[in-house]
Amino acid sequence: MSEAQNARYAIGIDLGTTHSALSYVDLQASDGEKTVDGVLAVPQLSGPGTVEALPLLPSFLYLPHPDELAAGETALPWSAGGEGFIAGEMARSRGATTPIRLVSSAKSWLSHPSVDRRAAILPHDAPEEVTRVSPLEASTRYLAHLRQAWNAAHPDARFEEQQVTVTIPASFDPGARELTAEAARNAGFSPTLLEEPQAALYSWIQ
Repeated sequence: MSEAQNARYAIGIDLGTTHSALSYVDLQASDGEKTVDGVLAVPQLSGPGTVEALPLLPSFLYLPHPDELAAGETALPWSAGGEGFIAGEMARSRGATTPIRLVSSAKSWLSHPSVDRRAAILPHDAPEEVTRVSPLEASTRYLAHLRQAWNAAHPDARFEEQQVTVTIPASFDPGARELTAEAARNAGFSPTLLEEPQAALYSWIQ
C-alpha cells in the first residue's frame, strides 16, 4: 500500500497486457463482517468525440497523425484532448485498422531484458515518420488514465491520498519491477507492488 494517511479507500490496479482495471474497497464503510467494494467504470474514448465508462481499460495506446482527428474529438472529462495519444477502447479499435500507430503489449515489453525499456521503440514496426513511445511511457499513460478517471469520479477522495497497490507478474525481474514503480511515480503516485499469485491467494482467502 501507499504511504497515504487516513485513506478512505484501498485501491488495487491490475496493469494488464491486454486490459487494465481498478478495483477498490471503502475502508470506512467496511468492517470485519462486511466489505464495501467495487470496480471503477473507466471513462474512455470509444470513438471520435464519444466517451463511454467501461469496466476495463484496454491496454492499448494509439498515436494518431496530427491531422487525423478534429479538435475536441479526443477530449475526456478531465482533458480537452491534444495530448497526441489515445488510450483504451478507441485505441484498440482504431489501431486494428492502422496497426503502425498502435502500441500494444507494453507490459511484455516492460519485462523484456533485451531492449532498452526507456527508449521510444513502440510501435515496434512503425515507419520513421510515426512518433514512438517507450514501454515505460505507455505504462505510465495507462496508470495516469486510471488515476485521472478515479479523481473525476471521486473528487472528495483524491487518488493520491488513498492506499494504492499495483499487481505485477511473479516472473518480473527486479528491472521490470522498478520500471513498473517508476511508471506509477511518473503517473503521480507511489504504490505498493504485489505479485499476482499472492493477490489471487488473498482474494481466495477473503
